[in-house]
Amino acid sequence: MTIDLITLLPFSVSVLISFFNRKAGYVAALVASITFLFLSIYNYNGILSMFAIVSSLVWALTSIFSIDYDNYGKWLSPLFSLTILGMVLVLISQNYLQFLAGWEIMTIPAYVAIGLTSKEYRPAFIFMAFGEFSTILILFAFLISGTLSFTTELTPLPLILATIGFMIKMGIMPFLVTEWLPIAHGTAPSNLSSILSSTMTLMGVYGILKLALLAFNIPILFSLIILISGAFSVFFGALYGYVNENIKGILAFSTIENNGAILVGLGVYMLTKQLNIQFIENISLITVVLYAFAHSIAKTGLFLSSGFQENQSISQAKKIRAIEIGLVLLASSMSGLLPNLGGIASWLLLEDLFMLSYLLHSIISIALITVGFTIAMGEGFATALLVKYTTYTSVLKRTQLKTKKTMEIPILASGIIVFTLGFILPYLLYPYRTSVSSYGILLRSVIITEANSNTFGGISPLYIIVLISIFSLITYIAFGKPKIRRTKVWNNGADHQDEYTAFGMANNIRLMLRKILKPSEKFIPYYGLDIFWEYMYKFANYIRRFGKIFAASFINSSITWYIIYIVITLIVLVSIIT
Repeated sequence: MTIDLITLLPFSVSVLISFFNRKAGYVAALVASITFLFLSIYNYNGILSMFAIVSSLVWALTSIFSIDYDNYGKWLSPLFSLTILGMVLVLISQNYLQFLAGWEIMTIPAYVAIGLTSKEYRPAFIFMAFGEFSTILILFAFLISGTLSFTTELTPLPLILATIGFMIKMGIMPFLVTEWLPIAHGTAPSNLSSILSSTMTLMGVYGILKLALLAFNIPILFSLIILISGAFSVFFGALYGYVNENIKGILAFSTIENNGAILVGLGVYMLTKQLNIQFIENISLITVVLYAFAHSIAKTGLFLSSGFQENQSISQAKKIRAIEIGLVLLASSMSGLLPNLGGIASWLLLEDLFMLSYLLHSIISIALITVGFTIAMGEGFATALLVKYTTYTSVLKRTQLKTKKTMEIPILASGIIVFTLGFILPYLLYPYRTSVSSYGILLRSVIITEANSNTFGGISPLYIIVLISIFSLITYIAFGKPKIRRTKVWNNGADHQDEYTAFGMANNIRLMLRKILKPSEKFIPYYGLDIFWEYMYKFANYIRRFGKIFAASFINSSITWYIIYIVITLIVLVSIIT
C-alpha cells in the first residue's frame, strides 16, 4: 500500500460513515485529520509540507465543532468530508491530473452543500461559476505545460494562467469586486464556511507556490502585478469588511484581506527569485508559510464562532461571553499584533518589501514602498474590523446563552495555537537569528533581516512574551484587579438609551469614503456593498447613451454619411488586401 492510499483511506471511510450517522462521520473526519497531521510531520519534505500540517489542524478543529453544530440534515456531513477529501488529494498529488481531480472533488461537494443549506439559489451558483472559471484557467495552464508531471517550467505562461485561476479561488482583486467569495462563503453553514475560507483558499496559495517553485523564468512585470493586486486586496478587503453588516460577510472580506497579504509575499518571492536575491527569496517563503498558518488557524476559530449566531446582522448579534478569550487572541493575531503569529508574519512581510526597495534603489522601489504603505493602511482597517466583530459578538456582555463545550473548545484552542505558535514557529523555521548581549537578549532569540550584510531589522518574539508576562504580573501585584467604571449611554440628549450599534461604529468611514464605497442605500444590502454591479450598471448605461447619440448623429439616413462609410470601408479593405 502506498503512502497516498494510506492518507486517503481514512477520509474515504469518514465519507461513508457520514451517510449513516453524521456525528460518527465528524468523529471519523477528526481521526482522519489527526492521522494526516502525523503523517505530514513524519514525512516532512520541505516547505510545501507545512500546508498539509496547517490544513489537517483546521480540519481537526472544525470536525470537533461540527459534532454538536450540524443540524442541517443528512447531507452536510458527507459533503463536508468529501470536500476535505478533495483538498487532501490536491496536497498529495504527484501530477497535474491528480491535482485537477482533487480541485474538482473539493469544489463540487461544497457547491452542493451551499445549495442544499442556503435559502437562495444565488450563492451556490456564484460559487460554482467562479470555481469552474478557476478550473478552466488551471486546466489550460497544465495543457500548455505539455506534461503531466510537476517538472521545471521553461516558459512562464503556465504559471501566469494558473496563478490567475488560483487568484479567483482566493477572491483576489480584480475578482474581489464581484464579491463572489463573501456571498458564497458567507451563506454556508459555519463549519463549511470555516474550511472554505481557511483551507480551500489556501489550496490556491499552495498551487501558486508549487508552480512558482517550478518556474524557471518569471517576468518581473508579472511579479509587480501580483504585488499590486495583493496590496489592493488587503486594503479593499479590510475596508469592505469594516463597513459590512453581515456577520459572516465581515469574516469573508477579512479572508480576502489576508489572502492579499499572502499574495504579496508570493509576489516578493517571484521577484527576488528572478533577480537572484536569495536572502529575501528565502525570507519571503517563510513569510508566506507563517501567514498561511496565522490566517488558516485564526479564520477557523472566527468562522466557527459565527455558528453561535442566529441573526445575520452584527448589530443584532448575541454576545456570548464563553468564547471571548479565544476571540481576543484570534483578533489580535489577525490584527498583526505581536507576539501572535499574525504579528510576526506582518512584520516579516513589511521587512521584505522595504528591504527589497532599499536594495534595488530603482523605479521598482517606488512600487514596493507604495505596496507597503497600502498594506499598512489595510491592516489598520483589518484591526478595526476585528475589534468590531469581537466586540459585538462576545466581549460586551448582554446575552447569556448556554453553549456546548465541543463547540467552545475549538475556538479557544485555535486562539491558543496562534498565540503559542507566535513564539515557537518562527524559531523552528527561520534560520537567521542572533543574540544581542548588550541589551540582555540571549539564546539567539532575535530573528533578523539583512541588506548588504548589514542588519536591516530584528525582533524577538520570545522576549516580547516574557516581558509582557513580567510587567503584567508586576502591575497586577501592585494595583490588583482593574476596576471598571460603567456610565449611562449618552445619546445626544434623547431620553431613550439606545446601544451604540455596529453600523454606527463604521458609519464615519462610510461617510468619509463614500466616493469609493458608494453606499446608495440607507442600510447596507443583505450581502454587503455591491460595488461590482453598481459599476457594471453604470458602464452599461454609458454604452447605451453613447449608442443612442451615435445613431442619432451618424446613422440618421443621411446619404452623405453612407457615402463616407463606403469610402472608409473601401480604403480599409484595400489596405488589408495589399
